[in-house]
Amino acid sequence: MKLIKQITSLLKKIQISLIEKGAYFLTEAIIIIVSITISLWVNNWSEDNKNEEIAQNFLKSISRDLTHDLLEMKEDSTSISRQLQCATFIRTLPLRPEITQDSISSFLKSNATLFYTTTLISPNNGNYEAAKSAGYFRLLKNKALLNDITDLYEERFTWLTRLELGYLSYKRKNLDEWSLSHPTIDLSENIIDNKISPINPAILKIPYLQKYSFYASRSLSELRNQYGVIIEHTQRILKEIEEENK
Repeated sequence: MKLIKQITSLLKKIQISLIEKGAYFLTEAIIIIVSITISLWVNNWSEDNKNEEIAQNFLKSISRDLTHDLLEMKEDSTSISRQLQCATFIRTLPLRPEITQDSISSFLKSNATLFYTTTLISPNNGNYEAAKSAGYFRLLKNKALLNDITDLYEERFTWLTRLELGYLSYKRKNLDEWSLSHPTIDLSENIIDNKISPINPAILKIPYLQKYSFYASRSLSELRNQYGVIIEHTQRILKEIEEENK
C-alpha cells in the first residue's frame, strides 16, 4: 500500500514536470515565432520604404529631365512654326502677284529661317535608361504613370526624332545640295557686323524653291503637330508626377 502511494506520488510529479516543461517549450516556441514574424515585418517595412524612396527619386529625376525637355521642345516648336510660316509664304507667292519686293524683303528680314535653321530633339533620357537597366520600373506602384513615361520615351520621342531626321535628310538633298550646285544663289546665314543680311527677294521666285517649299510645308506641318501632341503629353506626365509626390 505504501509502495502504491509512492508510485502515485512519483507519477504526479512527473506529470507536473512534463506540463511545466511543455508550457516552457510552448512559450519559447511562441516567443521565437513572434520574434521571427516581427523581424520579417520590420525587414519588409524597411524594404518597402527603401523601394518607395527609390521610386520617388526616379520620378523626381524624370521630372527634372522632362522640365528641361519641355523648354527645349517649346523652343523647337516655335522654330518649326516660323519655318512653316516662311515655307508657306514662299509657296503661295505665285498666287499673290500683288506682293511687292519691299514686302518680301521685310518678311525675309525676320522670317527667313527656313534656309538655315534646323531642329533635332535630344531628350534627356540618361536617368530613364539607368532606371530601366536597374529594374526600378517595377518599384513604381502607379502603373498608369509608368506606362505614360515609357510611351513618351520609347515611342513618342523616337517617332519625333525619326520625323525630324527624315525632314533634315530631305532638306539636305533637295535644298542644300541644290544651293551648292548654284553658286550664284546664296541661301546661307550671312553675318555682317553681327547682323543677318537678308536673302535676295528675287531668289524666292525661282520655281524650284517654290516646289521645295510646297513639300517642306507638309513635313513642317506634321512636325509642328507632333510637337504639340508630345508637349501636351509631357505636361500631363509632369502634373501626374507632381500629384504622385505629394
